[in-house]
Amino acid sequence: MLRLGTTGSALPAIAEDRNSFHASQTPPPVPPRAWNRPAQRIFGLGPSILSQHDIPPAYSQFDSTGVEGPHGEKLSDVRKKGFNNNKHIAKRGGWKRLALLAFFVVLCIIGLAIGLFVGLRHRKKSSSIIESTPTGGASGIVNTVSNNPAINTIFPAGSYRIQTVLSAVTTNCTSNSATWMCYPYTTFAQNPKSSNATFDWIISNVEGTDTYTISSTPNIFSIQFANVALSFMNSGTDQEHYFFSTPLDKPTRPTTKLGDDNTASQCNFPNTNLQGALYTRMAKTPSNGDSGMPFAPWPYAVKIEQIAGSGAGSPTCTDASGNSVGDFSVATAGEFCDCVYINTES
Repeated sequence: MLRLGTTGSALPAIAEDRNSFHASQTPPPVPPRAWNRPAQRIFGLGPSILSQHDIPPAYSQFDSTGVEGPHGEKLSDVRKKGFNNNKHIAKRGGWKRLALLAFFVVLCIIGLAIGLFVGLRHRKKSSSIIESTPTGGASGIVNTVSNNPAINTIFPAGSYRIQTVLSAVTTNCTSNSATWMCYPYTTFAQNPKSSNATFDWIISNVEGTDTYTISSTPNIFSIQFANVALSFMNSGTDQEHYFFSTPLDKPTRPTTKLGDDNTASQCNFPNTNLQGALYTRMAKTPSNGDSGMPFAPWPYAVKIEQIAGSGAGSPTCTDASGNSVGDFSVATAGEFCDCVYINTES
């Protein structure tokens, strides 16, 4: 049998990196010294400036007077100036301009509040005296308004709401009764609840005299007049009253067909008079609708009339294009059309 022999020396150990442990080893390189190493450490001048045995300096109040910013500015100056050097504020003129802007904003708010308050107060009152040519009719709204109603005045001066009913209608001035119309188009006899008509009028004293004038306000009748003189009549009797009369044009819009075509027509009565009697002693019929600020109820009886006389060219009726739809005049003189409004039972 063959037997393996042993050698005089043991086999060398094999390292994992394939180098023998007995091979010569090169020492690792020494790293270079740090450039910022303290001089005491480099030259062996002794321990560092601050060692664990040194006592730290006593605490004191921080003084920023000597501290400088990145651009050389003093920290104390920056703290003193505060926002005064703020770039955003500096661009806009500084605190003075900002304060001025805030002042104007507050002023605008106060002005708006005052304007709103005054506007709401005046909205409840009538304004601007009517100075246009007197016109009148059975329908339509007047866009002008009478001036501030007279208040704190001596009777009869004041602003009055006169509640009436349509008492009677006469159509003798026209050959077609449909052309003459009286708001609200229903008499008291036909329907008491549908015959109401309201007039808001203002009576003013002529300065320096004992005379008065009367003016209208917006109304469904399209009646406009201003500063018409009032006459005092039948003084001391039961028929004592203030009377006025003013000419006007009365437009109407008939609801029935007038021409050959089935189109809307409009008529005009140029020779119309509005007249009124405001009694100062005669009692009126009480009404639940008399009150209405700033207008006070007229305390006595009234009679208001729209009167148009017959004659050639009255009325004139046209279609929407302005073409005549017929001649409805009455040649006989002395015939009248009338709308009568009263606030009494008779």
